[in-house]
Amino acid sequence: MMVINKLDSFNILLICVRKLLILYVNIMTCSTVSSCLMIEESIKSVFTQFNFFIHNLAQLKFSSHNEGALLSFVPKTYSMSTDGKIERVKLFSIQKRYTPEKRYIYIFQIEREKQQVPSYIFRMFAEFVEFRDKLAAMFPLIQWPNFSTRMVLGRSNIRSVAESRKVEIEQFLEYLLVKAPEISQCDLVYTFFHTLLRDEQEEASKLKVAKLREPIISQPLLNTSGIQGDIKLSLLHRRDVFHVMIIHVRNLTCRGTDTPSPYVKAYLLPDPDKHTKRKTKIARSSANPTFNELLEYKMSLEQLKYRILQVTVWDHDVLKENNFLGAVYIKLHNVKLTQEQCQWYPLQKLQMSGSLLS
Repeated sequence: MMVINKLDSFNILLICVRKLLILYVNIMTCSTVSSCLMIEESIKSVFTQFNFFIHNLAQLKFSSHNEGALLSFVPKTYSMSTDGKIERVKLFSIQKRYTPEKRYIYIFQIEREKQQVPSYIFRMFAEFVEFRDKLAAMFPLIQWPNFSTRMVLGRSNIRSVAESRKVEIEQFLEYLLVKAPEISQCDLVYTFFHTLLRDEQEEASKLKVAKLREPIISQPLLNTSGIQGDIKLSLLHRRDVFHVMIIHVRNLTCRGTDTPSPYVKAYLLPDPDKHTKRKTKIARSSANPTFNELLEYKMSLEQLKYRILQVTVWDHDVLKENNFLGAVYIKLHNVKLTQEQCQWYPLQKLQMSGSLLS
């Protein structure tokens, strides 16, 4: 098989451009209508060949001897014949992850011909951007929609940005899937939507069970080195309302020379949908802040027996991701909540919900 190197491709491109220029000059100097029409027909033919030439160059660019890896995160090339014809693609949902750092994952539901059960793939936004850019390079004559949220000033891994990206991804999918089969069913599309081993693992652990919002304690998922400090809480249940008073925090870790600007979040675990999320205001530039803020939950004492109060302290950052400063976990069935319980609790690392509830 003959391989076209970059120099040969460039030379061929120059020849094609030169021919187009000669034909254009001939048109401008043409004196009769009949000769103009003949040249116009020849130009159409050359443009068609030129279009195929560009497309073939793109195919050569993304085809390689290592089994045609079209995408950096998929080791092989897949097609409609290997995976089955795609009938429908839906952006199913987005979920937050903490490994190896905080980010959002986009979950796609794939329905294929002659498959009764849909499959799910999990992709990062950067991977979707790579997919879009490869399509644009492979089919350069198509005006592919771009992502306005590709570059975001300030914090990018936040819910509002993820929601905006979700809308743009849905619009891109709608634009892609109505294209001609040569485009919408090309190998690059089927390679992107191929179910990887990581997708199968994600589907088993994150899709069919309640999503764990806390990272596993044994993994260095957040910057948990040097956690120190204590938090003073007051707990009381009265008239079917659980009162959590966030009073003080002391001796927080300072990041370098910067004094933290802490705030406190609270959950009643298990809570996969964040219905019990509460948080305080931000205390600006203080390692020993006083909050004196009351968080309330309308919940019976019997229900509270099966819950764990999670209280976390975070350092607010305007431009970057908020820094984790420490957590407290209180199994409420061990606490006599009919009487006020007020004490200091040492801050510790984040823990996985499953290990807490066992």
